[in-house]
Formats: sequence, structure tokens, C-alpha cells
Amino acid sequence: MSAPEPTRPRLLAAAPWIVVLAGVLVMIVLFAFASGFLTGDRRTSGAPDPAWPFAPGSTPSPVDSATDPASPGGSPSAGPRTPTPTATRPNGGGKPAASRAAPPRTTPPQARPTSSAPKPPEPLTGRYRVLAEYRDSFIAEVLVRNEAGSAQSWTVELRFRNEVDDLWGFWVEGAPRPSVDRDDGRWIFRSGAPLPSGRSDPLRFQFEHWGDGERPISCTVNGRACEID
Repeated sequence: MSAPEPTRPRLLAAAPWIVVLAGVLVMIVLFAFASGFLTGDRRTSGAPDPAWPFAPGSTPSPVDSATDPASPGGSPSAGPRTPTPTATRPNGGGKPAASRAAPPRTTPPQARPTSSAPKPPEPLTGRYRVLAEYRDSFIAEVLVRNEAGSAQSWTVELRFRNEVDDLWGFWVEGAPRPSVDRDDGRWIFRSGAPLPSGRSDPLRFQFEHWGDGERPISCTVNGRACEID
């Protein structure tokens, strides 16, 4: 019988193949690990797109086309341009937010100007004037006019300076003769009949005088001052 071959030389002969197989196993493990890592990083079908912090086109370009030397026909700008902000809805839809209409301005009602009623005319008015002057007397007139809507009686009061003394005569043209009284330096004439509405009574009188006292100190018709020419 032949003697058995020693085991050590066989192990030495098989050592290279063991190393090769170990390397192949290590490569297989690494390949499987890499395949699983890449497969897990892929996005599954139907998954939504990832939300980026900036929407496309929302970030202004730091280089303006007007200042970009590479753009055709570009000219240097006078200064940096400020991007116009775009108002967006709170939900991030990117559409301009609708501006809220301002409430209509109401104008406070203005007070209407109150037109004052026209002042009614004076019922009776008088106008004094001198008609004629003489060396020792003068003739004057008080024209009494009735502006009221009905007939009115009148009373004319005259006060003169000391240059006027006696009353030589008095009358009313086209009307009854009036009455006359003298009281405390006043001459008081009262109409002989009511004066119709819209008519005038020319009360005339002649006084004795010296100097320049033909203009009265006061003249009234029913207590109202008359005009003195």
C-alpha cells in the first residue's frame, strides 16, 4: 500500500483560490449594499415633488440684462435696479392678492345758506327840503309817503334853532288842512285825513327867521327820522 499524501502541501496549493473566493464574496456584498442604498434614495412612483424654498423665477437675478456685458446691445445702467415685489396670497399660490376696495368717501351735508327775508318797507317816510328863502322868512316842505298796505295817519314833529320864531302859515297840497301844536320848542303837525297807501302828502309851512336857521335840528314822521336835504 502507498502512504497517504501529507495534508499541508494540499492546503498550500488551495490558498490562492480561497483568497479569490473571499474577494468575490466581498465584492458581492459591497454591490448589494450599494444597490440597496441607491434604490432607497429613489422617489417612489406617484410621490409629490419636493417643495423648494424658492419658486422658479421668484428670485431676481443678481445680474441685470442691461448691465450684463455679454448681452447684445447692452448698455451700462445708471444704478442698480430694484426688483418689483409681487404680492402673493397667504397660501403661497403665487397669484397677486386682490386689493380690498376702499370704502366710498361720504361728503358731509353742507348747510344751505339761509336767505334772509327782504326787509319790509317803512310804513311812513318823510323828506325835508327848503322850497324858498326870503329876507325874514322861508318856505319848506316835508313830503310824507305811505308805503304800508293800508291808509295811515301821520304826525310830523320839527325842532329848529333859536333863529326860527313864528309860524306864518301851513297847508297840505290836495289834502285837508292838518292841525298844529307847539310844545317845548317842537312844532307838531297832525294829518287832517288818513294818507292812502302808495300816496304822498306834501306838508308845507312858512316860518319867520333870521340868520341861517332854515334847516331843522330834528325832523320825524310818526317817530321815525326823515331825510333832510
